[in-house]
Amino acid sequence: MTDPQNPQSPQSADPQTPQSADPPSPPLTVALGPPAHGVTRFAADCAHAAGTPLLEVPDVARLADALAAHPGGPVHLHITDALFGATPDEAADAVESLARDRPVAVTLHDVPQPAEGAERCRRRARAYQRIAAAAGLVVVSSEHERHLCEAAGIAVDAVIPLPVPDLGRAGSSPDQIRPDERSVGVFGFLHPGKAVDLVAQAVAELAAAGDHAVSLRLLGAPADGHEDYVRAALETVRAAGGRAELTGRIDDDDLARVLGEVTVPVALFRNVSASGSINTWAAAGRRPLVSDSDYTREMERRRPGSLLLTDATDLPEELRRLLDDPAPTRVDPPGPELAELGRAYLRAWESWSA
Repeated sequence: MTDPQNPQSPQSADPQTPQSADPPSPPLTVALGPPAHGVTRFAADCAHAAGTPLLEVPDVARLADALAAHPGGPVHLHITDALFGATPDEAADAVESLARDRPVAVTLHDVPQPAEGAERCRRRARAYQRIAAAAGLVVVSSEHERHLCEAAGIAVDAVIPLPVPDLGRAGSSPDQIRPDERSVGVFGFLHPGKAVDLVAQAVAELAAAGDHAVSLRLLGAPADGHEDYVRAALETVRAAGGRAELTGRIDDDDLARVLGEVTVPVALFRNVSASGSINTWAAAGRRPLVSDSDYTREMERRRPGSLLLTDATDLPEELRRLLDDPAPTRVDPPGPELAELGRAYLRAWESWSA
């Protein structure tokens, strides 16, 4: 930068002109895990949204070698314990090892909560406590997660909500969507936490009562180790005379269309602290039926009218009503929030480095 009064003279030559420090560089974001994993994908999304460096590593065994090319530099890790170790304690060991050599910031995902079972919650909470203690910056994705962390003695520095993704608009245009006749859809990686069995039983009851046009559409793939669970859900519906489909992973370019076709979108999480799949339904212009919980009420406050809350005391009847009139499940999609996500992470990193 030059002195405007003398373009040939550097401003720094004037002893009365204060020097302005360059802003600190943001940390290297590490996207650890299989590229299709939700947390891994979200780590990459954060780096892209913020316009900051990204290091993609397929598994934790390769993490130390991958970071050897970036000695001592700060890193931001998106953590769910299963990606960082075979056990929660192994995950904590991995993060503590990295933190001995460099500054570490973390976003905690799948925050431990009592609903997952007392012993599992205790083991995971202990690991998350160690991870947070090793980090200089701790981020979570909801106020509900902040409260869970506080209950576990974990201090949170920033809450940065999960964004509504950009699905594009071509796949969701009315002339390209052919709405299903009578389908109930569950989206994402499929496991017991998404209550697939509960939804399947409700659809089966409708089929057994004579609604043979009803179908269960599982829009995704079973989470590792839950193939039999998903297979049993499909068979529950088929045995009652209904139809059932497992799509496998849906290509990004097809998401808006596929989510738009479903008659009734459902996201009845048994325990959830933050959900990318709910936001993906929103991006497709859908208002899913969700379990009434601290997190879903928080989401409804953020975007009023975006969710259909239920206590699921009579799920077959609720599904029947929405299958007959699915209008309440369709809303105008909110705009993508990736730009705000990037700005929020930049602010958090700047505060950490200050």
